[in-house]
Amino acid sequence: MLKRKKVSPAPFLNGSKSSRGKRKRTKKGNSNKTRAAKSKGLIRYGINIKGVVQGVGFRPFVYRLAQDIGLNGYVCNTTNGVDIEIEGSHKKIAGFVKRLQIQKPRASRIDKISILDLEPKSYKRFSIKKSRVGKGFTQISPDIATCEYCLQEFNDRKDRRYKYPFINCTNCGPRYSIILKTPYDRKSTSMKGFVMCKDCAAEFVEVIDRRFHAQPDCCADCGPSLFLCTLAGSKVICKDPIIKTAELLKQGKIIAIKGLGGFHIACDAANDKAVRTLRRLKRRPTKPFAIMVKSSDLTKIIDISESEKKFINSPIAPIMLVRKRGKIICDSVAPNNPYLGVMVPYAPLHHLLLEQIPYLVMTSGNIQDEPIVTDDDIVVKKLGRIVTHFLSHDRAIINRCDDSIGFCLPDRGFSIIRRSRGYAPSHIELPYSVKPSLATGPYLKNTFTLANHHEAYVSPHIGDLDNIETLKFFNEMVEKYKRWFRIEPEMIIHDLHPDYLSTKIAKKMKGKRITVQHHVAHVVSCLGEHGVLDKAIGIAFDGTGFGTDGKIWGGEFFIGDLGDQKRVGHLEYLPLPGGEASIMKPYRIALAYLYKLFGSSTVRLGKGRSRVAAANKISQLIPSQEIKMITRMVELDRSVIYTSSMGRLFDCVAAMLGLIQEITYEAEAAINLEYIVHSGVSAGYPYVLELTEPLVIKIEPMLGAIVKDIEKGIPNSVIAAKFHNTVAVFSLDVTEKLSTLYRVKKVCFSGGVFQNRYLLKLMLAKFEKAGFEVYFHHKLPTNDGCISYGQVIYANSVERRT
Repeated sequence: MLKRKKVSPAPFLNGSKSSRGKRKRTKKGNSNKTRAAKSKGLIRYGINIKGVVQGVGFRPFVYRLAQDIGLNGYVCNTTNGVDIEIEGSHKKIAGFVKRLQIQKPRASRIDKISILDLEPKSYKRFSIKKSRVGKGFTQISPDIATCEYCLQEFNDRKDRRYKYPFINCTNCGPRYSIILKTPYDRKSTSMKGFVMCKDCAAEFVEVIDRRFHAQPDCCADCGPSLFLCTLAGSKVICKDPIIKTAELLKQGKIIAIKGLGGFHIACDAANDKAVRTLRRLKRRPTKPFAIMVKSSDLTKIIDISESEKKFINSPIAPIMLVRKRGKIICDSVAPNNPYLGVMVPYAPLHHLLLEQIPYLVMTSGNIQDEPIVTDDDIVVKKLGRIVTHFLSHDRAIINRCDDSIGFCLPDRGFSIIRRSRGYAPSHIELPYSVKPSLATGPYLKNTFTLANHHEAYVSPHIGDLDNIETLKFFNEMVEKYKRWFRIEPEMIIHDLHPDYLSTKIAKKMKGKRITVQHHVAHVVSCLGEHGVLDKAIGIAFDGTGFGTDGKIWGGEFFIGDLGDQKRVGHLEYLPLPGGEASIMKPYRIALAYLYKLFGSSTVRLGKGRSRVAAANKISQLIPSQEIKMITRMVELDRSVIYTSSMGRLFDCVAAMLGLIQEITYEAEAAINLEYIVHSGVSAGYPYVLELTEPLVIKIEPMLGAIVKDIEKGIPNSVIAAKFHNTVAVFSLDVTEKLSTLYRVKKVCFSGGVFQNRYLLKLMLAKFEKAGFEVYFHHKLPTNDGCISYGQVIYANSVERRT
């Protein structure tokens, strides 16, 4: 119950952060009103709400709630959130604040409520006031999938927005992708050029209407329109661009389609020839494509659980990785893969298309490694050799945003692989207050994080920082984030690797520069996400990270907290011939590892061509000249880099089993190895734990046993299972020894290897059975998409202690 004097309102704030201010004195001229209000038993509070509270129907919700309870005052948007002044009886205001949090719009998020005790003012009614611009800022809502209420109107022949491809309301539609600046008003979005018609304008000011102050509100008479274009830029003359686009797709054509955050490249997912053509033109031989399908058709193509249905149909509408079912979707969509990346339509345009053609490949509209395309002229320039037409519209995309991707583990919740549409630019809470900071993140799967106080604004997925277009996107979003969130960083935080573009960018920025090792950032990001402040054992398994000793790390064990991490274990160092260039050809890694561990007995030379040990099983034939070159490099210890990478160990074993000859996308070898696992196998391989400081896991016995199994003709699926089991067992072995030594029972997992669901489930089960409290990522990707968040926390923790 709310009490006015000397009592924090926190008891009824349901866990939201809150603060209570002192009574604000009333001017003398208002004293009569104040006395009159007090005589009626009225009290007044000023309430400020921070969070995602603009562009999500929050003000109309507050208005209706105040009206329903019988309270007076006002609500308005400000650059510091939403301000409310509420006046009425003590009991009614207590009920108002409680319902404010319980019944808030589904797309909103309340992070903090501040309440100021004010003198009564005798308001006559409750109103929505014009937005105020001040020194603060407000959160920006992500784009939101079309809501059920809009879909009902969309499918109602009697509704004036029947089949209108830009229908939206305060519950759904574009937000982040159309915003220019805050506060979030129509004039600050790409809808500013569309003047509302009489009917839309009436809805906009009608408080009880669902479109009350819905900034992108429009209809066919006043809003954006669709058009289909050829690559020459001319519009295709047709009665309905959607029907014409569907006809072309059914003919096997490949079309670029403009959505919320950028263009997709689309083709018929049931047409094998079209999909293969897309693979050839996009130069993407094996990496799976995402597909889009109506929610009602999901069970026709995937085995989906109730928890997976919940997430795939949520306002975020991510791409979900779910097990395949049936033969409707052609195999070339996700070759040699038991999963499909599936999303449901999240924009009205998508619903229209799927009414005409039920299964669509919808892959990002870009050329390899570049950002997603947002403009018509760039479609012609960048995608002209891939698509024959493009379906576009005249609502500009201000902020590009790829689809988010994730998966569900049974009873474990949702884990993100790519955090973008539906999440960005919402902040992630930090475990403590930080200085204004900018962390420039990693090289692969880059995100940056701009942070201040308790808020970390993790950018949408930027991509791999290896080309000019991605660098431009990075710089563009850094400047926008700084402007939107009013943060000018004092600390610039970057990776230890001197040649990463993110490091070079950081070194050109003003501010105190701090370096954070890659795997330390991994571990700290997971601990920070879960608010773990005490010591824990951190396991970081991935492909590449520059170590403090100049070697390439990736199979690491740490002990420490958010500001102090000590490397206490790792995989043994083995050579990468030619450095990271060998990553693209895993057979080089296998040859180098085996030759280093077992010597010349590993290689059998013949006329012109050779095979690695167990030649009858390993399918990759390596030119003898290349074998000689690699073995010579290992013998002389020249042009090699030593690595403790778990990712490279997966590559080695995949190559030994002949699963892959050359990498066409990141982690392809490891993915192929995961997907052939025979889940009924419990056996493993031997290994040796060298009890030094740090502990070293020696893998010679394991690789030797794998060679013997290959020679015996043991199925690849069994070998893959035994390998995974061994990784889980030696990880637990190391952790138990560290736990005894440091008296710690908390463990966290981070790194791209933990996208391997089989290994993750196996390790969770083993570690929890052994009595460990295990943390893994949910709010952030476990891959390098979490690095910048970890960089912010670690650097600020170190600063606090100096």
